[in-house]
Amino acid sequence: MRHQKTLIDGAGLAVRLTWYRPGEQMAPHAHDCHQVSWLLSGELREVGGAGEHDVVGTSRGVKPAGFRHANVYGVNGALVLGVDIDPEGAGCCDLPDPGAWAWADTAADVPIEILRLATASHKADTDPGQTLTDLAACALEPALDSGHDSLVHDRVARGWLDRVREQLRDDPDEPDLSRLAEQAGVHRVHLSRSFRRRFGLPPSRYRLQCRVSRAIADMVDGAHIAEAALAAGFADQSHLTRVVRTHTGFTPGHLRALIAA
Repeated sequence: MRHQKTLIDGAGLAVRLTWYRPGEQMAPHAHDCHQVSWLLSGELREVGGAGEHDVVGTSRGVKPAGFRHANVYGVNGALVLGVDIDPEGAGCCDLPDPGAWAWADTAADVPIEILRLATASHKADTDPGQTLTDLAACALEPALDSGHDSLVHDRVARGWLDRVREQLRDDPDEPDLSRLAEQAGVHRVHLSRSFRRRFGLPPSRYRLQCRVSRAIADMVDGAHIAEAALAAGFADQSHLTRVVRTHTGFTPGHLRALIAA
């Protein structure tokens, strides 16, 4: 019997962490959602269509909705992180061809980023809608392209991505990701994915980082911690304290004392 923990279940997207017992098997089946999965530990064999994949190491698998497949898990079991995406939802941007099915090696930071976003999604300082968009973008992120076409794309994207970053930085409480994407002429999931590839973190985390930075700057300039918290968009001093400790390892008071020393 598998053990499963649902980390987030939002509009059109769910994230689940599942432990499959050693030797467990799943008969041929299909899902009504698109699935992107990562093998975090153990091994598995997945059979579908006219082929099969033996999966070891940190690998990503992509299965479109309706794809029939069967699974056999290794002698040491398997830990799998899965993202289910509604084909009709806002997060279905850039899925592969409906006939596509593949497992491939992936960067280890991708599932870590998804776990970080999913576990932070219920906190008061996160925007649920933006977090879901960032999760979809991270899940659907393909292997980084190479070659001339990628270089040309990066140069074109750099201008509008820099403008998005400036808007998030200069007014971190107000910009709506859908509106920013519309202004840039791209899908909001494409915006989030491109932003992460350019700057190394998704827009939701960048926006929160800007708010933390703004509060720290105000404290260094002499503002009371409670005043800095409200000016940066936090609910109160305790809210700011919790977030600053998470980001820096220090409480705001300790951090201000260190900087002033």
